[in-house]
Amino acid sequence: MDGFTLSHLVEELKEAILSARVERIRLADPWTLLLKLYRSSRRPTNLWLLLSVEPRWPRVHLVEHPLREAVEPTPFLLLARKHLCGAHVCEITQVRRDRIVRFLLRRPARASEARDEEDAPWHEVSLVAELFGRAPNLFLLDASGCVRERLLAREDERSALGALYLPPEVPEKHDPLTLTREEFQRSLAQGASLSEGIVKAVEGFGPLYAAEVEARWRDLSRAAEPSLDLAYMAFRSVVHDLIRRPAEPILYTREPLACMNPVRASPRDVLLSAIPLTHRRGWIATRLESFSRAVALYYDLVRRIERSRELRTAILRHLATQIEKRERLRERLEGDGRALGDPETWRRWGELLLTHARTAVRTTSGFLVTDSYDPEQPLIEIPAAAPTPQQAAERYFQQYRKAKQGMRVIAERCAAVERELEELRRVRERAAAADEMAVLEQIARDLDLSSSPPPSEASRSPAVKTQKRARVRVPGIYRFRSSDGFEILVGKSAEDNERLTFRVAAPHDLWLHAADYPGSHVVIRRAKGQMVPPRTLREAAQLAAFFSQARYSSKVVVNYTERKFVSKIPRSKPGLVRVSERRSLTVEPKIEAERMLEEP
Repeated sequence: MDGFTLSHLVEELKEAILSARVERIRLADPWTLLLKLYRSSRRPTNLWLLLSVEPRWPRVHLVEHPLREAVEPTPFLLLARKHLCGAHVCEITQVRRDRIVRFLLRRPARASEARDEEDAPWHEVSLVAELFGRAPNLFLLDASGCVRERLLAREDERSALGALYLPPEVPEKHDPLTLTREEFQRSLAQGASLSEGIVKAVEGFGPLYAAEVEARWRDLSRAAEPSLDLAYMAFRSVVHDLIRRPAEPILYTREPLACMNPVRASPRDVLLSAIPLTHRRGWIATRLESFSRAVALYYDLVRRIERSRELRTAILRHLATQIEKRERLRERLEGDGRALGDPETWRRWGELLLTHARTAVRTTSGFLVTDSYDPEQPLIEIPAAAPTPQQAAERYFQQYRKAKQGMRVIAERCAAVERELEELRRVRERAAAADEMAVLEQIARDLDLSSSPPPSEASRSPAVKTQKRARVRVPGIYRFRSSDGFEILVGKSAEDNERLTFRVAAPHDLWLHAADYPGSHVVIRRAKGQMVPPRTLREAAQLAAFFSQARYSSKVVVNYTERKFVSKIPRSKPGLVRVSERRSLTVEPKIEAERMLEEP
């Protein structure tokens, strides 16, 4: 949002909420504060003021239907409720025509806050919303201007608790209302383009309105020689339009708003302006009744566009990883097939050695025999390290059986891999061509991507309790990472199983073991209350089956439960346990999870 657009929004807020009283305060999410305001007039009204410092989408505006409270109370929320509830909005200012808005609120001081019995001063507090940069934030200031609390805690000396609040340092810029022709020309003599020079030199101008100046300058230059004088005239015309009151918010889109598909659109396909834009003549202009309504609609549309793009990107990235994984597997299988050699060659050599055992001549590297399969009956040398032709023949027959069986298994696995690749490529084409959010969400569910939040949301949310646990460094444990990023631990011996289950694993971790077969204890580490995706559970069960005496079975039943339902049998051998509650699933013994090397 440009500084000038924000200035119009601030003017609208002044008309709507000045002298209004704060009734309630909520946190809709970790970045968004909601204030319910009551304004007494001929027609008493209740309004909700939204202040959001969500990364990429910081904003402030009025809302009709507030979002539901979704997070636990934070120190900022509790302090805001203490100092703001019952206070009246006395002043709303924009700092330096920048994207900083300050709300001054005042209420009668309570008895505990009064200096003496006769003097009960007004208690003042300010809310400052910084709505720009990579780290937007909301500050609660006391009457002296010192920071009492921040919505988002960051290691920043400028916003340290108890320190005097200072706006971010920005380069000195010219006031657009008093900028003279000479100052304008000097500021643009740096060699940059007109729009870039205006953004760097003039307060309140972002790329949108700077591009409008350049577009009007080009229109003026069609009838005359381009010059800085014409550029200044275009600049003054844009400033004149921007300061005109009342302003009318306009939402520009590439297609009609009602027909716009967020799944196929780009964030650049939506613009919010306070003036008609010359450089967007071919776009659809939708005029709205208020800037609050326009800002809410603009950010809602942009967020839906961004989230659909992020979901599609996550799906395509996951599919690319799975396709690459199977292509590598196919290459390994083909390499294993080449290493097995030609089964018919091993069979023929074994038969020749057995047929000509009495006449075979020993050489340094094998036996010379007559090739009965060749009509010319030539002598050929068959490599062999065995002392006799009969023993060499038996080894070739063993190699023949192994190669024949191996080629059959490899052919089956290659066919299965090809089917999986074909299905993954089909899903990739479907995801790339999807025109509806519901289709992308269904694909994500089918791929088990909906069990965890997107990385871009989870990593930025300060309310997410990561609960990172110390990485185990005990001997006798294999470490794996599932496709969903969960850590899986496998015991190597009976003693290691007991140590893993009763010393390393937490009560809320998932514990797995092959049913009816001796084998390793397997633990999926997770945060308390965290759901384990089905894919991770399956990969851990495959490990439990593989590291058991049922490794060579085609299907194995694996029991799983929370570790708190596993107890040691008194006076029993290490690794023997009793399970009071369990569930089961059937898997094929194999390793699909990623093996993690132990740290030195």
